[in-house]
Amino acid sequence: MIDLVCSPGALARFVRDLDAQAPRSLEGLRPDLDDATEAERDAACFGWAVRIVDEYRSVVVFTELLAHLAAARAPYAALATVQRLIGDELRHARLCAEVAAWFGPLDALAIDLEGLGLPPSTLSHEERALEIVVRELVIGEGESVACLRAYRDATTDRAVHAALSVLLADEVRHYAAGRALEALLSESFPSELVRAAHSRIEPGLAADVAHIRRAHRDGATNGPGRRFGVSLHPDETPALLA
Repeated sequence: MIDLVCSPGALARFVRDLDAQAPRSLEGLRPDLDDATEAERDAACFGWAVRIVDEYRSVVVFTELLAHLAAARAPYAALATVQRLIGDELRHARLCAEVAAWFGPLDALAIDLEGLGLPPSTLSHEERALEIVVRELVIGEGESVACLRAYRDATTDRAVHAALSVLLADEVRHYAAGRALEALLSESFPSELVRAAHSRIEPGLAADVAHIRRAHRDGATNGPGRRFGVSLHPDETPALLA
């Protein structure tokens, strides 16, 4: 687990700048735990801790994307967009840690952030960048939108609803950014390379979507913690983006 404590000093203003990019602040919000059972609190703490890993994986993957775009001399707009996405995902990881800590001590959990990167690739920088944009942003973030919306709509706790609304608002932007990046890079990179990349990527996209949706369905077990944003009934599995 990374150190999420932000001590005063020369770097604090960068933390403040990043925090200020959130759609809304959670300052002063706390869940209503008056009648929460131990099972509900444990489920909420664990569920939000799992989201730390998911969000930090995006930090790692989008950092690789930025490196490939820089090496490929991609347009400034593409570099600026992905730089912002990395910051958003880092902010999300911290948000999920803060919410998890509402329900229990994080140091009681083993949160492993190792090995979250993509498998090594011998593709060119341009092809690898296009692959990450399509599979991780257009598909991955697009599917995440519907899933987060389902969890947000299921929760009845005001503080948790606010936290999920932050994640959802950002993921909607990320999906839109992915579509725009795919279009921009397809125009900017050599046409033959783009055609070859798409012909290689597209046959596997249906399997990517099926895998993500199967994971969402398998996770909808109607377990404890529904009101705290970590449980769905199987019937509430979202109709994810086509």
